[in-house]
Amino acid sequence: MSISPQSHALAARLKERARELGFAACGIAAAAPSQTTSHLEKWLGNGYEAGMSWMNRPESVEKRADIRRVFPDAKSVICVALHYRTDAPYDEQKSGKIARYARGLDYHDVLGARLRELLSWLQEQTPCAGRVYTDTGPILEREWAQRAGIGWVGKNTLLMSRELGSYFLLGEIILDLELPPDAPHVQSFCGTCTRCLDACPTNAFVAPRVLDANKCISYHTIENKKLAPKNLREKFGEWVFGCDICQEVCPWNAKSPAKSAEIELWTREKMPTLEEWPQLPPEEFSRRLKGSPIKRTKRRGMRRNAARVLRNKRFAPEGEKGKRGVRESKRQVAGSILSLPFSPS
Repeated sequence: MSISPQSHALAARLKERARELGFAACGIAAAAPSQTTSHLEKWLGNGYEAGMSWMNRPESVEKRADIRRVFPDAKSVICVALHYRTDAPYDEQKSGKIARYARGLDYHDVLGARLRELLSWLQEQTPCAGRVYTDTGPILEREWAQRAGIGWVGKNTLLMSRELGSYFLLGEIILDLELPPDAPHVQSFCGTCTRCLDACPTNAFVAPRVLDANKCISYHTIENKKLAPKNLREKFGEWVFGCDICQEVCPWNAKSPAKSAEIELWTREKMPTLEEWPQLPPEEFSRRLKGSPIKRTKRRGMRRNAARVLRNKRFAPEGEKGKRGVRESKRQVAGSILSLPFSPS
């Protein structure tokens, strides 16, 4: 069935409204079964989800395989990107290394509120029903963003964009309204570059676009409630929550000028220091981390992570102190740009 000119006009206004709400990108895909279910099943079959057992539940796999199992009346999926990189200073030597997205407010709250506002605006334009997702349900969000034309899945498994790099968060609105879909982003621009794979200190990448969470620093500092294997802990360096290494070394992030102008969303005053993390009373932890995604790993997890970082700093070989891998990788980023299929511009 052909899509009416009115629907095309509505889609254009929708994208303009998304930009007004601060989204760096907005695309539309037609609701349909996943095209990567076999890859997901193979990944789960290898146990690469580590302790995130909810991903392997049959109902979870079925929903990821077909978004219409999440929302039976789904006809379109609106995908958005929200950039979070800023130039705001952050003292990682004092507070430990924290993934950029987690230094301020919880993106689930920020992204969710704006998506609900976008959905409300759309419902004012035309009768429709929808459901908002911000990494909060069984949706293959990177596949949907790729199908909506926002970017491609990089070798580090993150969604990449020549204009935006990869420092952005994804969100979706599943609609019962048929809108004209955008052309999918079918081409990868990673070229022969393997900086992200080579820079990972724990060798968490089994292959390009295949991540073994059992070895991932982000998994162990956020989701894992137990102690990571000792041979891995020693390689975590100074990462106290999450990890950005595979983004820091990416040539597309080095070239992309994209940044968030909303510094207040992605920064926090008086972040606890490494010495404070293990000693914060529960009430103080809740007060100082109010509205922070860091609370996902809970006070116990941050005490564990900080203690590990302090130990790593103490016993790191002279001259390294957790910096060597990223420092060497950054020096080689410029050379890596030459390995891309097209020079970033």
